[in-house]
Parts: sequence; C-alpha cells; structure tokens
Amino acid sequence: MTLKTQQFIEKMLLRAEYNFDESVGEWVGWVKSFPGVYAQGQDVESVRQELAEMIEEYLFVSFQEKKQVPGFSLKLHSHAKAY
Repeated sequence: MTLKTQQFIEKMLLRAEYNFDESVGEWVGWVKSFPGVYAQGQDVESVRQELAEMIEEYLFVSFQEKKQVPGFSLKLHSHAKAY
C-alpha cells in the first residue's frame, strides 16, 4: 500500500460513523461516501481496522474497474525528462 493510499484511508476513517447495535450486541461502522463499506465487531477499534481493510479493497476494485473514487486521484507524476 502506498503512503498516499494510507493517508486517504486514514482521512476516510475520520469520516466513519460508529454505533452500538443492540440487536446484534456489537459495534458497527460505515463510511457514507463508500456504498457497501460496513463493518461490525466487539469494539470500535476492531471495527475501525475492518473498515480500513474494506476501504482498501474498495479502492482496489475501483482501480481495476477504472472507476473514479471521490477525493482520490491515481495521477502519476513523471520526473523523467523526455530526450
């Protein structure tokens, strides 16, 4: 994982929402801007770790399908000179 990807995931985790779901007796978390990115676990930290993995997978699939991800760019900067 690149530094840029790690930074993006951390930024998205700051936007995550967490709630204790009494019906299942676990914490749940989601990121509204990423449909289908949802996790549940015994505590908020385990949910946060699962969300990070889900966001990474979301990015990977989006890149494979050549779909844009809001707030993330794959533009590569070339420092090589053309001769």
